Amino acid sequence: MQYLSQRLAIESSKAPEGDRPRGALAATQRERILAATERLIAEKGCPATTIEAIVKAAGVSSITFYEHFSDKEACFVDAFDRAVEEIRVELREAVPAELSWPDQVREGLRALAQAIAIDPARARMCLVEAQRGGPQLLAHYEAALDSVVPVLREGRVLDSGTEGLSETLEEAIVGGLAWLLRERLELGGGGGVEDLLPRMTEIVLFPYLGDGEAPPAVAASGNV
Repeated sequence: MQYLSQRLAIESSKAPEGDRPRGALAATQRERILAATERLIAEKGCPATTIEAIVKAAGVSSITFYEHFSDKEACFVDAFDRAVEEIRVELREAVPAELSWPDQVREGLRALAQAIAIDPARARMCLVEAQRGGPQLLAHYEAALDSVVPVLREGRVLDSGTEGLSETLEEAIVGGLAWLLRERLELGGGGGVEDLLPRMTEIVLFPYLGDGEAPPAVAASGNV
């Protein structure tokens, strides 16, 4: 099978330019492959998701697959990046820029919880299976978590005694949130992801706001 995959990749690269899909057709084929990959990863996990299964689910040929992706892990990475970017767009649209930082955090977490509740399969791919799909996919998963750190660091400008906070606080917060979500998605029990919203809000806001201001913000987060 490995020999066949290599052969198909070579044959695809040799195809005349006029024989390769272009424009809207190529974009549609790529989207079908990525959508199928996302669905299969959520259902079967990364190790069990094969190129053969992807092309069958997408309704394309193996040659078409190799016209878009060099191998399975490259496809996994692109499916992950596509999903993460779409979630980011949803969160940006859900959080008004004029809100204060604590309110932006609360509304952002609310929007994230709702997005996960609406599409748990996508969330499972991003938060659970992305850690099992190889070093490239893991690197993109870790980069996605790291991209949240600057947003949390904005809380350090609040006048709430934040000068004593650990330099790695934001990384720890993001890791804790990811662990909570992964545990709920992977193990279930204890209600849906939205039930975690007050706890998630508390984890983020308490270090910056302290005991005085954080409780009201946490209480407000429960009004989903």
